[in-house]
Amino acid sequence: MKFNAVLAGAFVMLAACATPASAWTQIGVRDVRDRTDRDVIVVEGPRRFERIKLCVYRNPVHFYDLDVFYRNGGHQDVSVRQRINAGECTRAIDLNGDDRNITRVALLYEETSFRRRHATVRLFAE
Repeated sequence: MKFNAVLAGAFVMLAACATPASAWTQIGVRDVRDRTDRDVIVVEGPRRFERIKLCVYRNPVHFYDLDVFYRNGGHQDVSVRQRINAGECTRAIDLNGDDRNITRVALLYEETSFRRRHATVRLFAE
């Protein structure tokens, strides 16, 4: 009986901590080669977000420019000009205005390892 009460209490605590109030959703991914590259991530459907961030995997990536385009025709130029190491993310980037309906995100970047390798960049939003 005592074991069931402990088990039930542990389950309640785990359920309370399992999901944050606002969770990041991956809305795009791109592979980056060992050269300067420009990519566009198209966001399908009417999806409204408050913030975005870019996370880098496998090898470091140097970001030169980031532009966010909205369904209403608006545009936001974001200053990210920095090198992000593998396993790290940019800061959370606040989108101008209320929840914004993103249509696409344009990236200018390059993978910065010393050998011809690839990196993966994932775009998250919340």
